Amino acid sequence: MGNIFQFRKNLRINQSLPKKRIVKQKSEFRTNLLNNLQALGKALQFPIAVLPFAAILNRFGALGLAYTTNPGVTINGHAEITNAVGYWISFIVQSPGAVIFANLALFFAIGCGFGLAKDNRGEAALAAVAFFVVNVALTSAGSLPEMIYGKIHFGSVLYLRDAQGNLTNHLKLYYAYKNGNLQYILNIGVIGGIVAGCFTAFLYNRTKNIQLPQVLSFFGGRRFVPMLAITLAIPTSFIYAIIWPWVQFGLTQFGYSMSGTGGLAIFGAFAYGVVNRLLQPFGMHQILNTFLWFQLPITGPKVAPFTGQMYSGGLHTINGDVNAYINEIFGSGNFQSGFFPMFLGGLPAVVFAIIVCARKEHRKAVMGFFAGAGLVSFLTGIDEPILFSFCFVGPQVWLMHCLYTGVFAAIVIAMHIHVGFGFSAGFIDYLVSMPQAWGFSVHEGVAHGKLFQILSNPLWILPLSVVTFVVYFFTFKFFIRKFNIMTPGREKDYVAIIKTKKHRTQSEKKMKYVNMAKDIIEAVGEDNITVVSNCATRLRLELKDNSKIDKTKILKTGVYGLNTIGLKTVHIIVGTDVEHVTDAIKDIIHK
Repeated sequence: MGNIFQFRKNLRINQSLPKKRIVKQKSEFRTNLLNNLQALGKALQFPIAVLPFAAILNRFGALGLAYTTNPGVTINGHAEITNAVGYWISFIVQSPGAVIFANLALFFAIGCGFGLAKDNRGEAALAAVAFFVVNVALTSAGSLPEMIYGKIHFGSVLYLRDAQGNLTNHLKLYYAYKNGNLQYILNIGVIGGIVAGCFTAFLYNRTKNIQLPQVLSFFGGRRFVPMLAITLAIPTSFIYAIIWPWVQFGLTQFGYSMSGTGGLAIFGAFAYGVVNRLLQPFGMHQILNTFLWFQLPITGPKVAPFTGQMYSGGLHTINGDVNAYINEIFGSGNFQSGFFPMFLGGLPAVVFAIIVCARKEHRKAVMGFFAGAGLVSFLTGIDEPILFSFCFVGPQVWLMHCLYTGVFAAIVIAMHIHVGFGFSAGFIDYLVSMPQAWGFSVHEGVAHGKLFQILSNPLWILPLSVVTFVVYFFTFKFFIRKFNIMTPGREKDYVAIIKTKKHRTQSEKKMKYVNMAKDIIEAVGEDNITVVSNCATRLRLELKDNSKIDKTKILKTGVYGLNTIGLKTVHIIVGTDVEHVTDAIKDIIHK
């Protein structure tokens, strides 16, 4: 982050420099900005990685609770228990998953804190937690917002009637009615956690080596960061208290309109699908995902899995589309459902098209290389190895992929289908989400009529995926051959490592990663490497000069592809075992 501020300062000071020098500085500024955004996207992966197993526990537990309680009858604010043994088993399964989603903002503060710290130390995460909890304490009920705005009952305009049903004269902004009582709902949410983590990491990187006078030396170095973070959290909390009620008001209205199934929601699903795929090759899609999945307020009634029965308590507002789906909010899933046809049908078709279009002598090698990637994408929704096999060598098909993602997402939302996920839109998440998706479909019959109950059946995802497969396959096959796009296997000197089913010992697996690491280091130059990191599937190397790397040697190591960014960064697509390669490189070069 500091590099960006320095470049901006240099640009202001050096206006008299030759034009070429200014153009170079601007280029460096853009590169550093892109690198910082990619670093943020990488840091967001850490808290997101906690969610898949938590979502599975939460879904199965919620399903059990739906069958062991009566949602229509509440006792002391809780649904009536109809099967005590089943209820407590379901409670034990669901609670560990639910508590993760209830504290997402804290996990994002921790993830961004150590993820953006230059040395990834735990002290940065600890300071980020301190920053965040101070923000929460100073923006909670009875704190700074009340001091600034007084006793006015703010909330969403969705709640313009009081508990007795009488119209009120208040512009409601951060209070809302729930079960007949006013409830404080101002929530800085995941954005608050990300801001806390980013600010703390910035402070940590700047002050972790600070030296204080001898009498205060205990508080020097990394121990200085928590004090600085807590101090900065106080003015940040004042800013939140002043502006966040109005920000949340706008977000709530936007989220309410987007959680419906009207024209705005359909267009929103289309636009999100296109933009998400456009940002993916640069690693910045996680920034957009984080806002929509975990911050945007979604409002609706709570609906039980399978039965579609609506719980008592009226409307609920939950931050984030994924979080709202986990909490069974009807109308959630608009930023998740549309990805399923692409992952279940589109990307397998891409793999098939690449194999068909490969040279005959390379087809077996390509099939052996991409079969595993296609299966992983279908089951889990991890698609980077497939994406990077075509997005840079064939921008035409990449843009068609982005467009198709948006089109099929819009079709899914127009049909009122609501399917969610805990990590990504693979087949595993589709199966896990089926009970809740079915419950939403049943409730569609109550809310919008029998026709929409039929159209919103989550089983429609399967025939839609078949259609997506056909569209993707013939489009990719046509474009690859028409424009002679060099997808894997079409080059004359294509080299691939055929993955075999041979059992490997732990030692053999480790040597495989060590050998790959040695080859990559040799290809880029050990003295050329400045920073080594990774995301879910990509090895990220920051270099002194990425024009000196041997791309052919890197590709021969068995990676799926690579992408150079700016003048000093290269992303190498290794796959889901990228961490082992990253660790091996760090061990070899000690960075």
